Amino acid sequence: MNRLFYLPALLLLAFTPMVRAAEEPPMPIRVTVVVVLASRTNTTINEKLTVLALEVQKRDETLTGFKLETVLQKSIPVGESHTFALLDKQQLTLTIEKPKDKAGRVGLKIKPPGLDEICYTCACDKFFPIVTPYKTKAGDVLIIAIMAKPCTGKGP
Repeated sequence: MNRLFYLPALLLLAFTPMVRAAEEPPMPIRVTVVVVLASRTNTTINEKLTVLALEVQKRDETLTGFKLETVLQKSIPVGESHTFALLDKQQLTLTIEKPKDKAGRVGLKIKPPGLDEICYTCACDKFFPIVTPYKTKAGDVLIIAIMAKPCTGKGP
């Protein structure tokens, strides 16, 4: 076959501008914050909190009652922060530091009440519980559990 046959095709490729796919920004991450009050005087455990109660009681057997106070949710873009109002003017500030990686983990930075900043990566559909030093007037201990959910691959 004649080599000149390929010349127009090569010239066309040489002068065709390369089109790059625009990189889409990472999807916002859906964050769920569960606010729990743990008691030393009550023995009632909300049925949704039995696993959390068992884990917390491994470190503090005196906490016998667990009440689900509220559940907060917010979609937060990567690199941005949100402050969640918890109870009694307590706040949790949460920053999405890194988008979902190949292992499906998201990088978070949090500032819980009464504690220093915590940076960690969280797995999809797994709550990260934190027993804070804050106590209500009734003596209940504030516990927060945080989950970031990037695993659907869909929007917030």
